[in-house]
Amino acid sequence: MSTKHLLKVIFIILYLTPVLTADAQTNYKAGYAKASIEPTLHPFSLALAGYGAPPEGRFTLRWSKKESLNKCTSFTGTEDNLFSISNGELLVANPGKMLWRSVGKSENIKLLTGDKKRLFAVDGTGQVLHSGFKKRLNWKKIGSVDNAEAITILDNIIYAANKEGTVTYAAVKGENLNWQRLSKLSGIQSLTGYRGCLYALTVNNDLLKYDLKNKNSTWLKIARYNGVSYDVDLRFIAIAKDVLYGLDDNNTIYEARHQTTGDLSVTALSINSAQQTVVLVGADLCGFDYDFISSVKHEIFRKYHVPPSAILINASHTHFAPVTQRWTTWGEHNQRPDSTYLYSIVKPAMVDAIERAIRNMTPSELYFGRGKTSIGANRTFTREPIPYDDDVDVVNVVRKRDGKKTVLFLAGCHPVFKNEGIEGFTISPNYPGITRSSLKKDAGISGSLFIQGCGGDINPVSTNHINTGKNLASDVREVLNKPMQKLAGKITFNLDSMNFPVKRWSREEIINFKQQNSNKSGEVFAETNMRWADLMLSLDIQNRMPVTMPVYIQTINIGSWKLVGLSREVVTEYSIGIKKLWPDKIVSVAGYCNDVSSYLPTEMHIKTGVYEGVESFFWYAQPALFPESVYQKILDKISKQD
Repeated sequence: MSTKHLLKVIFIILYLTPVLTADAQTNYKAGYAKASIEPTLHPFSLALAGYGAPPEGRFTLRWSKKESLNKCTSFTGTEDNLFSISNGELLVANPGKMLWRSVGKSENIKLLTGDKKRLFAVDGTGQVLHSGFKKRLNWKKIGSVDNAEAITILDNIIYAANKEGTVTYAAVKGENLNWQRLSKLSGIQSLTGYRGCLYALTVNNDLLKYDLKNKNSTWLKIARYNGVSYDVDLRFIAIAKDVLYGLDDNNTIYEARHQTTGDLSVTALSINSAQQTVVLVGADLCGFDYDFISSVKHEIFRKYHVPPSAILINASHTHFAPVTQRWTTWGEHNQRPDSTYLYSIVKPAMVDAIERAIRNMTPSELYFGRGKTSIGANRTFTREPIPYDDDVDVVNVVRKRDGKKTVLFLAGCHPVFKNEGIEGFTISPNYPGITRSSLKKDAGISGSLFIQGCGGDINPVSTNHINTGKNLASDVREVLNKPMQKLAGKITFNLDSMNFPVKRWSREEIINFKQQNSNKSGEVFAETNMRWADLMLSLDIQNRMPVTMPVYIQTINIGSWKLVGLSREVVTEYSIGIKKLWPDKIVSVAGYCNDVSSYLPTEMHIKTGVYEGVESFFWYAQPALFPESVYQKILDKISKQD
């Protein structure tokens, strides 16, 4: 073979090798799954995240009218039944049927409670009585209690609250009750117990929970009268068959339910090629912390050997999801998420969606398209040039065997409006949920996944989230109806972090800051700042002040598409700047990934002292602000990654 022919062969081989390599990587498999994160009946009520106002809190409990009784003077529940005293008769009913029957006279009973086998009562003289109730009532004295206004029994211990709000308890043993002090809560008018917790109704129609398993427990508000979803004046609360009931001054019985649109969910999309699998997860949550997300990822790694760096979990940041992270400078109801909801509902749903997405993978083709959206606007900067990344990125996953489509769509905008009337107390995915349902109804796309972009300083233009969701759905459909670029190439992934040193405040600065915000009761920002100062002083005394603030950077490459995911509430300029790093590539940028522990501002946000750059750090209980160079340092870091 001549040198000329040899060079020609070598040229052809070199020319075709990238093509052959790319073609080999086009054999993608993809799987999709969705899991509900709607709360069950227990927990009975949850605090909603996203807004620090009103300081009294937004809670999910609503009361649904069931039926009425006559002249009811006491009301309680046992494991299987409801009991009441009506017109001097002791009545019992199965909660499901509400068919009341008499089991005897009231015997001068003032207060009533019960467990699975027994009823307990306090009569007008303060005597504590008990009786079995399966066949007939046979009251026997077992002790006495002073000035009791409410009683309940849980795990063979009676709890009583008096007019001063002192809660005492006594084990049921023989005929002597040895009362001991438990806690104090003013205005208790009814008590009930369930799964290791006491629940109290106050004269102000607040509902509070006390965790008996926690030695340092305090009463935590879980619901309040708001005149909208909670708009009844109750006298009693009771629990039967795992349901919370209330009875009002008009002798009407109500059943507790969550006020919800019913479609809060987690969605997962898994994509595989050449033994590499990545998973993209969208969750209808306001946020989460890194430790929680790490626990989800490590469970998947243990079962399926998909590394944590290959799983990107994104929060939509809806302000209408239950609290799932600590807001330690907010009101107490926001300072810790309900553990039952977080670990019995949210975490299992995340794991389930990811697992099923992995198991459901089938040969598919992937297409990318980009359009524009006008659903949002910069809420902070209003002078030209106004930063706003108005891209809407769409990945269309088409299953080969039947052409069924799954669509991932990404846009950066806060899911915040509306927050008035009943909607302000309603569990909802906000506009991303409307977009998903619109795509299903109008485009026949049953499987869709929303990834929140860099919407930290972007709010919706419309105050109606339904309009926002429908407009975004229209933008997504427009992208789908145009030619889209087929993705081809290998899958790679990386998870890194940058640790920014904390420029901690001196003790004197913290004390001065606290004094500046004192004597401003009722001012939400001032009260938040006070709690921040108290927290920092406590951390300083305990020598537990954080020394760094991490930012997590995740990169997932699927062929020619690069998805960069940043932690925290990322402002829009990060998306604009990161895309400019690779002007010839398809680059999408998501915020709210893996950890939502503060805002991620730019130099301008910090210098001008706007909310995203300064005030928000007190709301997020951060030990300090980011340095003004944070934006450039992060972009420099990302520019060095593949």
